[in-house]
Amino acid sequence: MSKAWASDVGQFQFGTMYAQHIQGVGFYAGIEAADVLPYSSAYFDATLLVSSAYDAKEPVFGGVSLGLRSAFGMPLSPYVGAGIYLGQNEKEVRADNDKIDNNGNGFKDEVGEMKTDNTMMAAIYPEIGLSLNVAQRVTVRVMGRYMVSSFGRPHDDWFYGLSFAFN
Repeated sequence: MSKAWASDVGQFQFGTMYAQHIQGVGFYAGIEAADVLPYSSAYFDATLLVSSAYDAKEPVFGGVSLGLRSAFGMPLSPYVGAGIYLGQNEKEVRADNDKIDNNGNGFKDEVGEMKTDNTMMAAIYPEIGLSLNVAQRVTVRVMGRYMVSSFGRPHDDWFYGLSFAFN
């Protein structure tokens, strides 16, 4: 294991994003590892995306993001990257006309019967940004991600954000 890899495993990052067109916000926190390739870092984040454009009744999607960024090894550096988001939401929906005993009591299609419904979402994104190493242990980023959603082109949007990473 190289010295650079050992010092960067477990670098904590967190950030927030906003998308104007779909009126969405995002929050993420996770781990970033530098020098997985020359001038590149990889990350794995727990990510929440919130937008009524995704689902009007239950707009919160929880999931994970996985990506790769490439930057110059300077204190102030532009960077490019790419990633993928996989998430879902869970909600209770009416099930009083689906011909299934959803609550396991022996009766089908009772008045008011409900079931849990999961909606999956995936997105791929290119990312561009500017990275500033404030100290040897703190990195601040401003970025833009163009999220291409599995919900179709009306749900694609630029997410602009700010993030912090700590060794």
